[in-house]
Amino acid sequence: MLFIILSILVFIHGFFWLAWKKDKLAIMDIAWGLGFVMVAIVGYLQNYHTGPKAMLLVMISAWGLRLAWHISTRSMGKGEDPRYQAMRDEWGANYLKEAYKKVFLAQGAAMFVVSLPVQLGMSGDFERFGIKQILGLAIFVVGLGFEAWADAHLERFKKDPANKGKLCMTGPWVYCRFPNYLGEMLVWWGVYIYIFGFWTAWTIVGPLIICYSLFKVTGIPLIEKKYMKRADYREYASRVPRLIPFTKPRLPVSNYSDA
Repeated sequence: MLFIILSILVFIHGFFWLAWKKDKLAIMDIAWGLGFVMVAIVGYLQNYHTGPKAMLLVMISAWGLRLAWHISTRSMGKGEDPRYQAMRDEWGANYLKEAYKKVFLAQGAAMFVVSLPVQLGMSGDFERFGIKQILGLAIFVVGLGFEAWADAHLERFKKDPANKGKLCMTGPWVYCRFPNYLGEMLVWWGVYIYIFGFWTAWTIVGPLIICYSLFKVTGIPLIEKKYMKRADYREYASRVPRLIPFTKPRLPVSNYSDA
């Protein structure tokens, strides 16, 4: 694990330097997916190679490279992301120092913890595909497919001038209000099940942190706080479940009012 930690530190500092040179903190969003690919590659090269480990490398690479490509193409030619711009405005002249601690080092630490199933999977001794690997891979593929579908559909929706000012309620958004987050969670639960064993069960902390972050910190709360001010979103939220398709919506929409 020490070599993984050192690799993440070098990786994070490299992207911090790039963010400083480009004057764009949002570069960290691209680094997020690529960092897991780096961890998977380092873990794979450090240990003896087996078919299940090679597949784990393919899984993480597919997820990380797709995410990095999606974010980079989405932000190409644009300035700072509004989220990071708000941080810069708040931090003022010391924004680089604060960003180093609260964005880059913090996400580096999160990357290490979330990638624990990958690290332990690469150092494990499973040599053949079993029922856990088949089940984990199936969940991972469903999650990755759902996440990719959601991202691609939303990008097409936003690029259509006829949809300016409208909310996306089509495609995967018919089934739940956060299909991209559902896909992300399934990806990491799939990875966890794939590597699950007596010595790796404790790495459940990885997918739990992803779920907690999306449910309570950086994902759903921020988006719903913004859009629940709109009557059309509240109507949408009253009939479409937040995350689990085909379940009953459980949001107290009456607690929100128009801004």
